[in-house]
Amino acid sequence: MRTFLVNLPWEINGRFGVRAGSRWPFTSLPASDGRIHYIPFPFFLAYAAVLLKNKLQEAKLLDAIAEEISESKLIEIIGAYNPTLIVVETSTPSFQNDMKIIDNIGQKFNGVKIALCGPPASVFPEQILKEHNFIDYILFGEYEYTLLDLVERLEGDLSLRSVPGLAYREDGGIRKNDYRAEAKDLDSLPWPEREDLPIYKYNDGFCNLPVPNVQIWSSRGCPFGCVFCLWPQTMYAGYKYRMRNPLNVVDEMEYLINKFNFQAVYFDDDLFNANKEHVLAICKEIKKRGIEIPWAVMARADLMDRELLESMRNSGLYAIKYGIESANQGILDFCKKKMDLSVVSKMVSLTKQLGIKVHLTFCLGLPGETKETIKETSRFMHHLKPDSFQFSLATPFPGTQYYGYLEKNGLLLSNDWPDYDGNYKYIVNNPGLNALDMKEIRDALNNNRNF
Repeated sequence: MRTFLVNLPWEINGRFGVRAGSRWPFTSLPASDGRIHYIPFPFFLAYAAVLLKNKLQEAKLLDAIAEEISESKLIEIIGAYNPTLIVVETSTPSFQNDMKIIDNIGQKFNGVKIALCGPPASVFPEQILKEHNFIDYILFGEYEYTLLDLVERLEGDLSLRSVPGLAYREDGGIRKNDYRAEAKDLDSLPWPEREDLPIYKYNDGFCNLPVPNVQIWSSRGCPFGCVFCLWPQTMYAGYKYRMRNPLNVVDEMEYLINKFNFQAVYFDDDLFNANKEHVLAICKEIKKRGIEIPWAVMARADLMDRELLESMRNSGLYAIKYGIESANQGILDFCKKKMDLSVVSKMVSLTKQLGIKVHLTFCLGLPGETKETIKETSRFMHHLKPDSFQFSLATPFPGTQYYGYLEKNGLLLSNDWPDYDGNYKYIVNNPGLNALDMKEIRDALNNNRNF
């Protein structure tokens, strides 16, 4: 079999989207130089592709967003490759865009099978199969091994009933198999596919992290229960945390630096510092091997301490992205963030004292938000004096507790999936904060203006 995995093009009214690899898919206008400066690495697709290749299956991975490939060019590439199976990762705000492109592909290449994966596919597998007859298979949850099982069974003309994580049509109906248990041994996965991809285009260069930089996972999942967080509630089997062997992590880091001359590394884990000993072991190994390039992480400030920060700094840590969301403790508690803001303040201060750059992220419009709580958050941000920051609009992605709460209480302003683009629209009926106000407030804060 020939399997073609793809991150489809996504452009709407001059805005360009990021999807695969992003926990918060969205669209934005290009920067003044015409480029999209944040492009996430498509980890799930890349792991799935290399797993197929390592099992001697013929596979090709294409990231049409990173390569700026149009739909018409994509059709040409598919025709030249002539795949048996096409695998597409979708997202909520891009879903309508993706269905249109997939339908066109199905009509153009009669007989090719199409599998869909990603958060919406994980939340609505049966509904999608019922409403879109051009989709043949749904891979729900972490799908790397599900795809491998599917390909091997299709190749051998075997029953699909024993493939966990798969939904498909059978005997005139729709069958959804059992959930696949999360991948506990992350070291059993080969390193993700890189050479099919435009590796120097991927960038999460907050705080001016040097380029080219490369994104790596050292773990998956998060033990915390934030109600708005997408992947633990859709792609993963709950709030579980799994770690790779630190030696394997640094092996990959060293390989990527030496082979591709990357100038920095970003550990794009869901939560890099969930386990202190894991982080200390990575730092020790980086120092032991004499790796001297800057690296950055996404972490929780309230899980830091001096020993951990000093060890990270001494092994090359350049910057940290801390997710704060709100400076109102009531909002954080409602969202199950379980964060002590007094500890956050101390750890952000210590991080900066150690010469580590700090990027803070905030989420506006969560339950309980008012103009006063937003001002409280703005004051808190200015008190912390980060090197950079961003304010985003809370987006209730289907499959999350946040979405369920709003739906149950009649607080959703739209059921049109393209509106679930938190960089473009606010779709929550929040008393005293209408959608237009929220976008204007967000824009003012991001531009360091009063509102």
